[in-house]
Amino acid sequence: MKLKLPFKVKINYLTLNNNKFDGKAEFHGKDYAISIHTHNNEKIIKIPFPVIGITDDEILVRLSGASGVYVEDRIKFKGKFKRIEINSDTIFHEIKNNQIKFDVLEIFVK
Repeated sequence: MKLKLPFKVKINYLTLNNNKFDGKAEFHGKDYAISIHTHNNEKIIKIPFPVIGITDDEILVRLSGASGVYVEDRIKFKGKFKRIEINSDTIFHEIKNNQIKFDVLEIFVK
């Protein structure tokens, strides 16, 4: 199944583990591992399913919560991977400050 953007992924939980967040996310009834790091060389996102409409361009990635709180960053899409992986200082530090508030990952194109 190839997906069209934008799409939303439910975040079940995130826990801080050695300077990164690890957790579980759910998309179309299937569970995926999710990992969020600060970036070393470049801000990137990798996802475990094919998506129509994006290449190596920057895309808008947003984490949001029921209270209306959100954080977003423009991140380079780096293709398919075995889990959802996000490398972004902006997203990492906002989650660290508001960990229990985020429950949705949204991915948009420009």
